[in-house]
Amino acid sequence: MARAKMAAMPGLIRIGITGSYGKTSVKTFLAAILSEKYNVFFSPGSINTPMGLCKAINNDLKPDHQVFLAEMGARYPGDIKELTDFVQPKYGVLTSVGPQHLETFGSIEAVTHTKYDLIASLPQDGAAFFAADGGIVDGLYEKTKMTKYRAGMGEGLLDMRAQNVQSGPWGSRFELVDMTGERCACETRLLGRFNVANIALAACVARTLGMTMAEIGRGVARIQGVEHRLQLIDNGSGVTVIDDGYNANSAGAKAALETLSEFPGRHVIVTPGIVEGGEKQYELNYRLGAQIAQHCDMAILVGPKQTEPVAQGARDSGLQAVYVVKNLDEATAILGREGRVGDTVLFESDLPDQYNEK
Repeated sequence: MARAKMAAMPGLIRIGITGSYGKTSVKTFLAAILSEKYNVFFSPGSINTPMGLCKAINNDLKPDHQVFLAEMGARYPGDIKELTDFVQPKYGVLTSVGPQHLETFGSIEAVTHTKYDLIASLPQDGAAFFAADGGIVDGLYEKTKMTKYRAGMGEGLLDMRAQNVQSGPWGSRFELVDMTGERCACETRLLGRFNVANIALAACVARTLGMTMAEIGRGVARIQGVEHRLQLIDNGSGVTVIDDGYNANSAGAKAALETLSEFPGRHVIVTPGIVEGGEKQYELNYRLGAQIAQHCDMAILVGPKQTEPVAQGARDSGLQAVYVVKNLDEATAILGREGRVGDTVLFESDLPDQYNEK
C-alpha cells in the first residue's frame, strides 16, 4: 500500500537520511527549513524502520506533499538497503558513522558499509550530502563519484559552512555561508556546536533544492529542539537541566559535555555511560569518564557494573565527586541533597528502567 501511494506521486522529492547519530535531528531541522518553500512530510519522532515508515506513509502522506524525508535506521547489515529499496530516494544524507550498535554490527567497518548503502542506492541524477566530520564520513565523501556536497563546521572545501558560532544558555547564533559566498545570519534556541553543524548539513540540502539563503535563515529560526536531545529545561527550581537522554554515543556525549561547559555555575552529569559499545564498551566508557572529569564538578553514575569504567576514568583524571547509584531514583535523591541553585545538570544517554541494576 505504501509503495503504491508513493508511486502515485511521481513528483514527490524523496530524501533518505541516515547516520550513526544525528539523523533524527537533521531530519527535523531539514523539515523546518524546507517548510519555508515546500509542503514537507517526514517520519515522526525516531521512526526509521520499514514497518514504521509504511505506517507513517499509509496514515499521513497526502497528495499535496512535495517532499518526503525518510529517516533510515539500522541495527544489522542490510537494513539500510532494505529501506532504500522501499523508499527509492533521489537524495541521500549521511550525518555520521561511529561505534553505534557494535553488539549487532560487530565492527565499525560493517557500520560504515551499511550506512554507505544509502549513497550507493542513489540514482545517477540524484545527489549525496555528507557531514564534514574530519573522519570516516570525509573518506566516504572522497570516494563518491556522483554529484555530492559537504557541509558543517570543519576544515577544507565546504558547500555550506557554519561560522562565527556563539553559543550559551540562550541558544546559538552563527552565520551560514554557501559556496558562492552568499550568507545569512541565523539564531536558534538549540544548544551546542554539534546542532549547528547539523543545521549546516540540512541547509546544504535546502540550498540544492532551490531555496534562497534568506529563506533558509527564516527556516532555521523555526527549528524546534528534538525532545531528549540537548533539550533545555527550566523547571523553576533554580537548577538548569539539559536533557540529552535519548541516546548514547561517544561523539554525542563529548558534544553534550562541551555544551554543558558553556553554562555558568557548577556542572553535574547523570549518566549510565555508553550502553551499546560492543567490544569497545570499556574503552569508550573509560574515555567518557576522563571527559566528564574535564567538564564536570560532580558525576552521578547509574549502574555500578555498567559504569565501573566511567567512574575509573573520572577518578583517574582527578574528579573527586563521583557517586555511583543503582537507579534513577537514587540519582534524584543525590541531586536533591547535593544540588545547589545555579547548577546545570546534564542527563546524558539512555536512562530507562532496563538499565537499572539491582
